[in-house]
Amino acid sequence: MSDTPTAKKTNRKGGITRWIFLGLALGLLAVAQFILELDLSYPIIGGIAGGTLLLTLIWRRLPRLIHWILLLPLFAAAGLAGYLYFLKLDRHDIYEYVPKDAIFIVEADNPIENWKSLSKTKIWRHMKTNDLFSDIGGDCDYLDTLIKDNQQIFKLVSGKKLLVVAEMISESDYDFLYLMDLKEGGKISALLDIFKSVLKSAGLQMNRLEIDGHKCYGIGEGSDEVFLAFEGNVMVASYSKLLMTNAFEQAKKPFYTDNDEFLACRKRAYRTESGESLAKVHLNFSQLDEYLATFMGEVTGTVRSMSENMNFASFDLKMHDEFAEMSGDMTVDLQRASLPNVLSTMPGSEIRCINMLPSNTSFMMAIDFADFDQFYEQISVTMREDDGYDDYEKYKKQIGGLLGVDKTDQKVERKKKRGKDVDYFDWIGQEIAMSLVPVNESGTQQAYVAIFHAPDKENATHDLKTIEKRIKNRTPIKFENYEYLGHEIAFLEMKGFFKLFFGKLFNKFDKPKYTILDEFVVFSNDTTAIHRIIEVAHGSRSNLPMEPGFRQFFNEFETTSNYFTYVNGVEIFPFLPTMADGETTSDIQKNRKYITCFHHGGLQLLADEGVFDAKFHVAFKPENDKAWWDKLPE
Repeated sequence: MSDTPTAKKTNRKGGITRWIFLGLALGLLAVAQFILELDLSYPIIGGIAGGTLLLTLIWRRLPRLIHWILLLPLFAAAGLAGYLYFLKLDRHDIYEYVPKDAIFIVEADNPIENWKSLSKTKIWRHMKTNDLFSDIGGDCDYLDTLIKDNQQIFKLVSGKKLLVVAEMISESDYDFLYLMDLKEGGKISALLDIFKSVLKSAGLQMNRLEIDGHKCYGIGEGSDEVFLAFEGNVMVASYSKLLMTNAFEQAKKPFYTDNDEFLACRKRAYRTESGESLAKVHLNFSQLDEYLATFMGEVTGTVRSMSENMNFASFDLKMHDEFAEMSGDMTVDLQRASLPNVLSTMPGSEIRCINMLPSNTSFMMAIDFADFDQFYEQISVTMREDDGYDDYEKYKKQIGGLLGVDKTDQKVERKKKRGKDVDYFDWIGQEIAMSLVPVNESGTQQAYVAIFHAPDKENATHDLKTIEKRIKNRTPIKFENYEYLGHEIAFLEMKGFFKLFFGKLFNKFDKPKYTILDEFVVFSNDTTAIHRIIEVAHGSRSNLPMEPGFRQFFNEFETTSNYFTYVNGVEIFPFLPTMADGETTSDIQKNRKYITCFHHGGLQLLADEGVFDAKFHVAFKPENDKAWWDKLPE
């Protein structure tokens, strides 16, 4: 037997546990990144990995007590990480919690980055100085500070869809509901009870409570208390218990996830999405009048009409220093006979009236259609739904009589040759427009002008002269026709003439004067306003397209349209006080710079398979004050 000594295996204390330590540490690091989606930079990851490796190498030199001090928290953390990793969340579509009677929904796919982009724009920096936005502006400034000081924390919600939902909480007030799809981050709700002591040490009160049978948390006290709930992957939050309750109740029978009309409208809003998109804005028109009433008092006219006749709108929002734009779709209530319903089903036409309007026009609304016969036939049906239908029939019969047309005989010889039924206004072409035109230098006096496209000038002249002559034969008229720059201005005292088209929409024209210019017939109660239009046609006054700002603004829209509304904030401002009471007039004067800064604004609707392809665009430029523009608050 050899006397050569054999090598003995050395048993090193802690040999296996140090590798367990290394594996657990690196595993926890990976789990933290996967579950919470923490953005740990390479230096931090390298530091943790290097420190763990160092501990592993010196493990056997450490006292046993230190081993347990290090291992016990690590095993606890490993257990917690494993629990979070294997925890199954109930998956929900975030829209399940949106109440049916939401006023509007702001949808942000990347809320933190979207907010950073929005808050940098000059439009936002200007508007947040308005008293109306003072509370919001203060909250938003605080949010900016939080984001800058806690960037790593806010990266937890980066890339998570956020919905900000407005809903009425009483007849005169509204509040917001916040919904966020946390995805896997929803698992953090399992740790909320642990955070109570942490929040308490930071001076914040946190209470656990139930709202509508759901586990919630209240953070803060009094009116500053915000309520939170985690429903699987969805975080539900609000300062209003009522809105929390509404969200939970709606989730039992979701509305928006099952509404095909809304879903199609929302989907189409993504057509114009680009890197400039900040958010999607969805409107529920059935709640719009109640919401606006909190600012305006009683809501009437066009706003009331839209609330009654439109259903939903979904827009893609973009905002730059010099403009803001929303483009998307608007849907119509097809069960109601209305002007929007009529326009949504027919082709549009070119916007022509801008060429006849002076460059200082403050307001303009143009309704365009490919075929007036089709339009008038359908709009006549809507009149039957109007309270004034009896008057409509009376006016129609009266005008027919003035034209020598027997209501029972729908043909006259002159028009038989053209193969057209008598509708009394077959000289009208493809556009009817209404505008406001300043008639004095200060703009405090403005007059309504109606412009009818009339490509058949001979036919228009014949019919209008026939009506005018027969009216004069029946009624003593003091107004004498006269010429201005070679164009005759005549008087047409015909009550109800314009109600044949849009009911109350044209009720501003009770005893209009009119003139025929090229392929347009122009009506107004004010002869000075007609003079302004004649001057444009004569070439002695510039028209809207000759104004560089308008030309650039108008190029953002399609030339073909069904409905187009334009407002010039600078030009309409002097006239606004004349339309308001004393208290409102004071508010208007106080908010001058928040009205005139939007020099040009427009809304265009173009029919597309029974819905409207819609665009809202405003050009932002503070009035005559470049120094102020450059000194907007940061």
